[in-house]
Amino acid sequence: MDNVHHEHASAGHPHDGTADSGFIDITDWGSFHGSNHNSEHNELVGGRTPITTEALVAYNGLRAFAGLEAVALEDVGRWAFAEGLTNNSQAWGNDLLGVGLWYAMQGAKVGWIADSTYQPQLLADLQRTARLGSSEAVMTMVREVSHDGFADFLISQGLQEAFINTLKMEPHYGGWMHGRTHGFLPIESGAIAHDINHLTVLGWDQNQPFMNDTFDWPQWPALEVSDNTVINYFQSMVALGAPLESNLDDLGTGAPTPPTQPEPDSPPPIEDSDSEVSEDEPWEDSNPESTTNPDPVTGVDVQVGGQLWWGGLTASLVVTNTSDQTVENWGVQFNSDHRFSGEAWGVSVDTQALDGGGYRYEISGLDWGQTLAAGQTIHVGFNALTGITDNVNIPLTEALLVADGSAVMLV
Repeated sequence: MDNVHHEHASAGHPHDGTADSGFIDITDWGSFHGSNHNSEHNELVGGRTPITTEALVAYNGLRAFAGLEAVALEDVGRWAFAEGLTNNSQAWGNDLLGVGLWYAMQGAKVGWIADSTYQPQLLADLQRTARLGSSEAVMTMVREVSHDGFADFLISQGLQEAFINTLKMEPHYGGWMHGRTHGFLPIESGAIAHDINHLTVLGWDQNQPFMNDTFDWPQWPALEVSDNTVINYFQSMVALGAPLESNLDDLGTGAPTPPTQPEPDSPPPIEDSDSEVSEDEPWEDSNPESTTNPDPVTGVDVQVGGQLWWGGLTASLVVTNTSDQTVENWGVQFNSDHRFSGEAWGVSVDTQALDGGGYRYEISGLDWGQTLAAGQTIHVGFNALTGITDNVNIPLTEALLVADGSAVMLV
């Protein structure tokens, strides 16, 4: 990770909606070749915000509106690599997570617009209004240009905030746009995928789309591409379909289904057990203060954060070496009612089913997350399935992750 660049973005420009909300910042998975965060002075200005996993909430909400099942970031990442929308042909490290998040953000920004009303200028007007105007003004525009029922669906499902926050996100943030999602797929009239991705990049004054905002001039090849090709391309990000074919033709014509949990590796259904929370009972955090576990012997501090979503959770562990010595092979263990699913980043996750229900977790640093220099902080995590669909879309705490009578213990 480009630590200097990441620290610059963090210092003096608090990332609203990341640390406090539990959403994961895309730069937790890497940042690339000093790419600026938007324009002018290498900073987030004009209401632009970092790219976070809140975009996945908006993205899966749009998929639900289209009658599609929720997916994980890795699924979107695999699609992007398979379709030639990345710099490299093979994913390494956290590429699937970061690439998946980046394209989920792009799809959520654009893919809901009706084919008949799409025009590039909408993306300048929508993003500028989200960043500098009011939520009411954004939703008024959405009703005018979206597929029928989409605005009401956002409100009824509690997705309006996530949707508008995704519109605020800056595509250049963290360098992923050039470092990993610079796709060379030929599109039309000499333009490639990367040129079309610039639809959501605005000029310095945020009045024009399809801009190369570093130099404040247009992304010229994209201007020659037909509107129909562009909207199909962005809808393919939502449908995970072919970028050069028609996508989401029936969007909004049927009854949308409520958002469901992503299942990254299609795990089997969660079996009923006494330890699960009933859908009829709200899931309350009985101990919201219990999120930190310092160990005076090793000097390692672990904080639990993350996000709950429909039927699952993303756990983000902030691990800090508070000692003056390097720590090798750190690890934690705890019991949880929730079953590990999909992929982890920076850690190895071993689980064992318990006789009385639930699972015993043993988590240890892996690869880049294995060694902690003195004073170093890393962000690692994993996904799990909960089977809970009520009272979700809230920050994850230790009390929600860990089973009653257990705690996150260093080993």
